[in-house]
Amino acid sequence: MKLLILGGGVFLGRALLDAALGRGHAVSVFNRGRARQDWPADVQVLRGDRRGDLSALAGGGWDAVIDTCGYAPADVVPTAQSLAGCARYLFVSSISAYASLAEPGQDERAALASAEGLAADAAVTGETYGPLKAECERVLTRLLGERLIVVRPGLIVGPGDPSGRFSYWPWRAAGGGAMLVPAVPPSARLQFIDVRDLGAWMLALLEAGAHGVFNATGPAGADALGWDELIEACRAGARAIGSPVSEPVAVLEALLLAQGVAPWTELPLWMPSSDAETAGLMTIDITRAVGAGLRTRPLAETVQAVLADGIPAADDPRIAAKLSRAREAELIALARRGSDPD
Repeated sequence: MKLLILGGGVFLGRALLDAALGRGHAVSVFNRGRARQDWPADVQVLRGDRRGDLSALAGGGWDAVIDTCGYAPADVVPTAQSLAGCARYLFVSSISAYASLAEPGQDERAALASAEGLAADAAVTGETYGPLKAECERVLTRLLGERLIVVRPGLIVGPGDPSGRFSYWPWRAAGGGAMLVPAVPPSARLQFIDVRDLGAWMLALLEAGAHGVFNATGPAGADALGWDELIEACRAGARAIGSPVSEPVAVLEALLLAQGVAPWTELPLWMPSSDAETAGLMTIDITRAVGAGLRTRPLAETVQAVLADGIPAADDPRIAAKLSRAREAELIALARRGSDPD
């Protein structure tokens, strides 16, 4: 297959590129050339700007395109029009495109967020990200019809993750000492997908001539994933590389909230069980994706790959906004003080 990747420089784009080359596809990448310079020799590198100069896309004759970096209609409309000859156009959207994540078990039929009042070139923020992704889906559907595949990933994790959200936990487990873990209900579930699994599966969708919309997160097997499984997998990963293994200390959600700990950002992956608006965030239905071949690797493999990349220094931007060791120690001390008998 002659494949074009819009982006291709970092994380998901890099994983897609590696997977496509491994499967024998002829790959071109189109981007501004800012994020990556070390391209494999057999990759055609096209320079341009999807909101400006698209001349490099003229006459490419690709069989399929994967759009990893479309965040607003101003991004996707020009490129979709320029690539009208492609038989398949796969757009990477997000579960954030849904109007609400309050309902557990949502599938692809759930309503999308409204982008009313947002300009086609609106700035992407925490508030606009989901509505803009939803609007991208709408405009691409009008332009491409049955040629469009939409993939809505949940949290994408694994080696090379610039956000450090999942990676925080393997890194912290390998840091030694008392490790704060949110004391969530036993029923609380976690969902995420290794970037390598997502990339390989999206290529398989194109190869199979699929179309339509797919949620994409994991685990894809029958076993649900909880916090205990995550923490123990991270501790096992730390033990395997000879690092000092942290000891988990469960801290009540009420205390975390009372002390102003920011869910998801300061303490990654944690969303309070009392937050009705995010009750469905980690219970997305992926039945359709599994039926279309989605498979996810064991959690231990993802943890191992994250740790193999190295543990970042304290001033690394991937951990800059997350719970500091000093703040963590304060919270654990408060929790222990509160549990002491009078």
